[in-house]
Amino acid sequence: MLPSPQKLSDLLGLLYDAASDPVLWSPFLEQVAKASKATSAAMVVHDFQQPLCTVSTGWELDPELQNLYEAHYHSLDVWAERGLNQPAGSIVISHAICPLHELRKTEIYNDLYIPSKIEHAAFAVLKRTETCLAGFSLYRDRWQPEFDEPDVQLLRFLTPHLQRAFDLHFRLSDLKGHSNGLEAAMNTFLKPVFVLDGKGKIVFMNTTATALLAEKDGLQTLSGVLSAERGAESEFLLNTVRSAATSFAGGRGMAGDTLFISRRNRPALQLFIAPIHDGSLRHDARHAAVVVFVSDPLRTQRPGVAVLHKRFGLTPAECRVALLLSDGHSPKEIANTVGVTDNTVRSQIKSIFSKTGVRRQSDLVRLLLSNAEPMI
Repeated sequence: MLPSPQKLSDLLGLLYDAASDPVLWSPFLEQVAKASKATSAAMVVHDFQQPLCTVSTGWELDPELQNLYEAHYHSLDVWAERGLNQPAGSIVISHAICPLHELRKTEIYNDLYIPSKIEHAAFAVLKRTETCLAGFSLYRDRWQPEFDEPDVQLLRFLTPHLQRAFDLHFRLSDLKGHSNGLEAAMNTFLKPVFVLDGKGKIVFMNTTATALLAEKDGLQTLSGVLSAERGAESEFLLNTVRSAATSFAGGRGMAGDTLFISRRNRPALQLFIAPIHDGSLRHDARHAAVVVFVSDPLRTQRPGVAVLHKRFGLTPAECRVALLLSDGHSPKEIANTVGVTDNTVRSQIKSIFSKTGVRRQSDLVRLLLSNAEPMI
């Protein structure tokens, strides 16, 4: 007999909450078990190829016995072995696949089920492949009757929802693992890196970026949004972020853009802003839209002249101009610094673009960053 509509609603709410918060699986198991008059319950995943088994969570099961099951007895589990033949979505009653007189002759029954006070079971097969079986299990001890069809009505009702929640749980776990790996990778970058949503709000920043903001010179955060101290630059930064986010979403495929953020007594910070393409660098698939790489001319480790000459065939004069361009200087500023005419610098820039295969200053910046020598 099914619980009341309100009870079912509460159970479903708890189930889908557990998909994103694993701590709630045990309370969910407890409620389903009590409503089904079970003495214990578990969610179990078998990998028959490894072979591995994981009791994802359990209720009223001895942790030491769970460990024994995972380490050894899962390979002797006749219920799991025969359950593998059942299609996903099936409800299986233990005595239907293994009569009690047969079960009592098995090693797992005598060594594990008796100490665990398990003699009867009902299973929902959540996932089944040739090598994997995932199930939701309800157990009763030897002093209770076997499960029958009325006893599993609740489990039958919940199974489609269990399958969805199970898939959601593992997708979220994969995303979290990817996210954690991405954070670790970004924190190895020596340059500041920010991941922003489409409105400029910071989704993630590496440790170097955190240190940069702590300097309170040039860049800042306002209500979580990456901003510049100067109003006009802040507006330009936000517009560039929005443009990057919408360009990829709109299929225009923006490659990225470069802008400069002034500081009070130091050279400007150089920001390279690019959209996050689908399937790459996605710290949070719901929010991450733009990545911002920051270069500080006082800290930038650029490729040396020898590297630029060997890699791209640049002349010494072209190497100097390329590095000055990467620092954010205009052709006129470079001409004044080097002591040549504007036309000479523009001619050298044209040659640099031709040899490196880029078309814009922002592309050259990205190229030089990718060929930077390691910082120790």
